[in-house]
Amino acid sequence: MNARISAIMCLLCVLGSSDLTRAEDPYSQRVADPYALSSGLPTMSSGTLEPYFSVMAGVAIPFSQDATFQDGTQPTVVENVDYKLGHSWGGSAGIWFPTRHKLLGFDLGMELTGFVWHPDADCCRDFFNNDPTGANNGGFPNRGTTTEISGVYVGPNFLIRYPMAISDAYPNGRWHPYVGIGVGAHQMAMKPGGFRGGTLTQAITAQRDTTIGFQALGGIKAHLFKYVAAFVEAKYLYAHHRGLSTDRFANSTDGGILLPASTLIVNPYSSTIDTIMVHAGLSIHFDWKP
Repeated sequence: MNARISAIMCLLCVLGSSDLTRAEDPYSQRVADPYALSSGLPTMSSGTLEPYFSVMAGVAIPFSQDATFQDGTQPTVVENVDYKLGHSWGGSAGIWFPTRHKLLGFDLGMELTGFVWHPDADCCRDFFNNDPTGANNGGFPNRGTTTEISGVYVGPNFLIRYPMAISDAYPNGRWHPYVGIGVGAHQMAMKPGGFRGGTLTQAITAQRDTTIGFQALGGIKAHLFKYVAAFVEAKYLYAHHRGLSTDRFANSTDGGILLPASTLIVNPYSSTIDTIMVHAGLSIHFDWKP
């Protein structure tokens, strides 16, 4: 009997010691709140980091803007050039830092994002991609062409989010409204539509111009599962280009299989490019404790 009592007492001591050790270990509490671990400034060791990768697709909604031509052709300014609404797609890779107990409930993050869109200028805008008089086109009026445009943006964003619906299953929150700002490389590639300026054996060379672009964004993300989330976000993108181009009088000759090599003629212009992007996507998240 004494031996049994002694064994039971030893077992209780072992269990009590295990519970005490687990209570003293701050990382055993990370399921309840992975961020409430340090009273100092946020560091990479004060909680779990949250890297993620995302893909997205949606629409690009460009604003109409004036085009100011730089080659002496007239008229110098064509007002309110309409760029088409078009599809857009892209992706991002980023990381969230454990700062919400230091910043009134907010987490800080950063990401590298990139996306493309196609804001073509339809035919036939007079003196932008069409000659309504024929004076600059051998006496043949209204031989305009679409100006095909591809836009690319790549750059970092600096983000802040507010975690909501925190639980044992979703210790970093299940819902996250967020906003951010960014700066990056904004490139536009432009060429006449169809076979203007090229042939089937000689591709049209796109005229590219790259400048600094600025971005502001906001959105909301909801976790479908612990490590998989869906999101919707809107972006405002601004850039001013000085090296854009279009065949404003449709002078580029037509190409084709049986036609001789064609000639590409473009007119440089400057313009502001303002675009609203609306994207929806999915992201995969990870839980990393350095």
